[in-house]
Amino acid sequence: RKLTNSLKNKLSKLTQGEIRKLKSSMSIKEIESIINNLLKKKSPGPGGFSSEFSQTFQEEMVSILHNLFQILKTDRTLPNSFYKASITLISKPNKGITRKENYRSISLMNIKAKILNKISAN
Repeated sequence: RKLTNSLKNKLSKLTQGEIRKLKSSMSIKEIESIINNLLKKKSPGPGGFSSEFSQTFQEEMVSILHNLFQILKTDRTLPNSFYKASITLISKPNKGITRKENYRSISLMNIKAKILNKISAN
């Protein structure tokens, strides 16, 4: 996918240390930290796995995700599942349910994509 001008401008402002950090491999500790800090009681995304599942089976998930992220870094492409989200409407508190203005949309992301995004943002 082509980089937008905005993203190109942001990348050009990174220090050499920041660029080195982005190019470095993700550590197991980073993945563990993100999984530990995922909010509980959240609905799963299109993959069907919740944050609680990832935390319950953390040891297995960390290993799987670490291997996956290494492959993604080498391939320099993301699987289609990382671009999918479940979008739903929820009603605003204390508002009537008969008017469209009283709803807001939420997007539920694939848990693997959410973890990768959080690592990248950090």
